[in-house]
Amino acid sequence: MSDVVALGDAARVPLETLLTEREPSGIYQPRILAARALGAIHANDILLEFLQNPRLLSDAVERAGEEAVMNGAAEVLAQNRFEAAFETLRAIVAARPHLIGTVHALAAFGRAAAIPELVTALGDDGSRHAAEEGLRRLGLPASRCLLDRLERLAADQSRHFETNVRHRHAILAMLLALGLPPGGWPVVVPFMNDPDERVSAAACGIALVHGPPIARYDALKLLQQIARTADLRLRIEIDEILKCADADEIEDSRRI
Repeated sequence: MSDVVALGDAARVPLETLLTEREPSGIYQPRILAARALGAIHANDILLEFLQNPRLLSDAVERAGEEAVMNGAAEVLAQNRFEAAFETLRAIVAARPHLIGTVHALAAFGRAAAIPELVTALGDDGSRHAAEEGLRRLGLPASRCLLDRLERLAADQSRHFETNVRHRHAILAMLLALGLPPGGWPVVVPFMNDPDERVSAAACGIALVHGPPIARYDALKLLQQIARTADLRLRIEIDEILKCADADEIEDSRRI
């Protein structure tokens, strides 16, 4: 790739041709290398135009390859801190939150304006980690948006669907990590008795770490009850919550 980059602007047209050509086989590595080379010669405008004009492909194999190239182009733009790409990345993540590289690129800008899209990406199993990292960097300002989305998900007709449940759990886990904004506790309370144990456990964790003293003992008892029949993954999550909350201290304070 270094030989191509050494050509400078003379490489723009052939690299753009390679980047934008369709590849029915789904092989994407050469096109990603083209994206990186374009980034190296500061042809960010070509990468941005590519992202702004996504192709709607019906073939699953070709579509997977196209999305991999989109992820690669997005990450190059983020590495180059190409500010003109920010709004385009927001729009892509809002519509296609499963594009992990695009979520990672949006998070890399570290801007509060991206919070709604990162909260959306929390609902995708593949993109969740990248969204979490971005929201952690932004900190407490993300909490209000998380609470608002939590309320909308709870009112949604699909609230019993697995995707909705996982999204609620991810949001509550994020609130546990970030803390609650002023007035946020009443929004969380109903989720302590959610039918899904993952959601209930995360809400109880918020009660222990960020909730009012009156709620902590009840949350502790409920967490201990859930842990008795939980699967290994949930038991590990509960153990981490109890460590953060200092469960022994809560028990001792109740006896006084």
